[in-house]
Amino acid sequence: MDSWYQAAVAMDERIGWERAQHPESDERRPLSPVGYSLPVLLQLRQLDLTKEVLRVLPAVFSGKMPPPMPAEPRPQPAEARFREKLDQISVIDALKQMGINM
Repeated sequence: MDSWYQAAVAMDERIGWERAQHPESDERRPLSPVGYSLPVLLQLRQLDLTKEVLRVLPAVFSGKMPPPMPAEPRPQPAEARFREKLDQISVIDALKQMGINM
């Protein structure tokens, strides 16, 4: 899935909203931006973990943790953003039905 067209489709708001309205299926492959395959995402995760180790090492000797380092940026497809937003709305609705106001 390394085509520029598929990357443009993944980031399109209208298409992402339409895809988020339907349940996820195993037949449909998730869209991702160009260059963000599983090996690249795993390498970004490794960088994040290395940053955390570098942050913790001084704390071993001084006893005080330095501030966290920012994670490596990752683009998020429009469909994933809308799915998260819909999940958030459904959780808030469920809490309201239980009498918990937020």
